[in-house]
Amino acid sequence: MAVRGEDKTNTETPARQRKAHKKSRLGSPYLSRTLHITSALTSVQCDESKPSCKRCTSSGFVCSFTQIAPSSFQLAHQSAGPVFSVVDKSLGPINPGFRVPIIQPVKGGVGEIILDDAALAAIERFRLRTVFSVGTQKTRNVYSEGAFLLGLKHPFLMHVFIALALLHDQHLNPCQTPSHRTALAFHWYQATALFHRRLMAAGSVPDVSKLSGSERDSLWASGALLGAASMALLDAEDVYGVWPLKKSDSLDLDWLRMSDGKKVVWNIADPTRKDSIFHQLLKEWDGIPDGSRPIQPDALPTMFYEAFDIGPSSTAQNNPYHVAASLLAQLLPRRIDDNTVIQFLAFLTQLDPRYRKLLEEKDPKAMVLLAWWYTKAAAHSSWWMQRRSVVEGLAVCIYLERNCGHEAVVQELVKFPRRVFDACRGNGGSMPAQDRQPLIAGVQAY
Repeated sequence: MAVRGEDKTNTETPARQRKAHKKSRLGSPYLSRTLHITSALTSVQCDESKPSCKRCTSSGFVCSFTQIAPSSFQLAHQSAGPVFSVVDKSLGPINPGFRVPIIQPVKGGVGEIILDDAALAAIERFRLRTVFSVGTQKTRNVYSEGAFLLGLKHPFLMHVFIALALLHDQHLNPCQTPSHRTALAFHWYQATALFHRRLMAAGSVPDVSKLSGSERDSLWASGALLGAASMALLDAEDVYGVWPLKKSDSLDLDWLRMSDGKKVVWNIADPTRKDSIFHQLLKEWDGIPDGSRPIQPDALPTMFYEAFDIGPSSTAQNNPYHVAASLLAQLLPRRIDDNTVIQFLAFLTQLDPRYRKLLEEKDPKAMVLLAWWYTKAAAHSSWWMQRRSVVEGLAVCIYLERNCGHEAVVQELVKFPRRVFDACRGNGGSMPAQDRQPLIAGVQAY
């Protein structure tokens, strides 16, 4: 990307030591994940030299550090070419010259770039391919048309579309070029940072019903798609490079926090509104399980009841395992497919904060419940859901076998998930048909 109206002077000054910038105090799970993934995918850091940063330039960017007025910060990609009409009125490809907002990494303000040909192509792949691989059969048409039109009105969404398409590319062909990883890091950062900024702004409005319908829908679309992207975004293929086997990090399980953040988005966006483009889709929520329900005596294997103390007296208030166990009891008998996958995501969006804290502390029993949910998620062949379920699910089993050998109940309960994930790994990462069918249909294979 090149700076519009960039400095023509040839005078250069040596690179100076980079300033220590203040950390964000916003504490957003979306933003913390942003910074983590950006640093993981690309190591580019501005060296703040004049007239432009050598690190930024060598990575395909022109630094904005020397610019003084944020309002004059206008970026364009070097190969963007002349600016034509912004969009076509039809649902065809976006014309060259389409501008999207960006967060300036040094100043923290909002600038603007022109999407290059590669980014425009990624948007087309999202609209014509990737969008039909996430969500349910009913949501896909809404996201392919309605969300795309929202992106034309609220261009920050384009970063979300591009990032998800690039993640899908990476799944289809893991041997991607460094430029692909750089683009993914850039658009992921912009998608999550801009979403966080807009969510904070919307949350500060005394009466969110006064926000425009399209603004609220754009937040819901962004939150939903970023949720899928965060689950797909796994930094390692090897089980020993993922939680809980890898070295502990403050950002472990951030993808779960992002799922939890959808509650905030729901309160602001309220997709049940009659003027929402997602209103008709909410009929699918009729079958959503409720983690506050009592757990029936025969809904889970017998050992669960003593291990998690989920007898008749157990409630969501007095037992931190209750919600997860109740959801699992309701989900295990259900068929998982493109139409019902949203029901299984309730396990993530309804997590008890106490249970999530137990997961962060690597509590063995909390990890057992997650491993069992992973077995069901792994049976669904969606690219954004299956990989984490198999890789991280197996890592959980190995961790429990290594560190909880003295806990007989834990060792017994982990046998079934371990068998499922071993079969997946032995089948190239996907579940063999003979194992998948019982889990998809909800047959008790354990």
